[in-house]
Amino acid sequence: MCSAAKSQSEHGYALSLRGISVRIQAFIFNWPGKKQHATKLEAMFRQHCEVMVINSDDSLRARHPHWHHIGNDGYFTDQWNAAIERFDADVFLHIQADIWPTQLGRMLPECLRYMSNFGVGVYAPNLDFTAHVFRRESLVRVNDAVYEVPATDNSFWAITSEVIRDTPAIDPEINRLGWGTDYLVSVVARRKGRKVVRDYRFTAGHLKSRGYSSAKAWRQFTEFMESLDPTLRDEINALVMERDRVVLNTLSRTFVERAIRDLNSSLARALLIFQSRLESAIRPRSKEPTDSD
Repeated sequence: MCSAAKSQSEHGYALSLRGISVRIQAFIFNWPGKKQHATKLEAMFRQHCEVMVINSDDSLRARHPHWHHIGNDGYFTDQWNAAIERFDADVFLHIQADIWPTQLGRMLPECLRYMSNFGVGVYAPNLDFTAHVFRRESLVRVNDAVYEVPATDNSFWAITSEVIRDTPAIDPEINRLGWGTDYLVSVVARRKGRKVVRDYRFTAGHLKSRGYSSAKAWRQFTEFMESLDPTLRDEINALVMERDRVVLNTLSRTFVERAIRDLNSSLARALLIFQSRLESAIRPRSKEPTDSD
């Protein structure tokens, strides 16, 4: 692993890689509920880089006046847009407040090394609970236990400034819950010739539940897809198909059938039927290793 020095810049902490100062800004997305631990995450990240909490829990306004408060009605896309507006560093790091990182002091320099030396535009650790569980033998190994992936979980990831600044804005009126942000950013990274990678040397903890309706998120995702430029939509669809060829777990048939009953959009129906058909086609053999091995 590389060594990186921490220095104090006019903006706050910066990491030095081969004598070059690199600023990482971390954004923690916090929302109402007991499973979040934004305060602890803020203290953890502050030891290594600049950090800001984007908060949608109004009950914490008085306790944390330095946080950026967007109101209880703010969801993922509102938080995402608020973070993008405030980003002015070299690396954009986003983490949900219900994630618990491990070995952060080792991971951040490695993130910078892969961005600098291996052409990485999106870097993420593994999560112990994610929809993107890949068959590692189907992925392209970059180096060490770092693999190129079609998309990675947007619960904890780092993105270079050139990628984040070229990522089209997401309209919260269309896609409030933010599904598809991972695919959108991955397409932009690839357009710029940058890799999207997962580093399996580091695994962060993630609760095995969601605090919102998956069916509602799917509806918003399909409306979001319909709103995109056709070329961009085609690129995302191709990325989804690539992801489904290497993923271990897909949506359950029960969920797909329930979601289809709830949806009127022909595109939504097509996407969900496509996921359902892939379920049996790409199911791996029981002895194949997974990214959790």
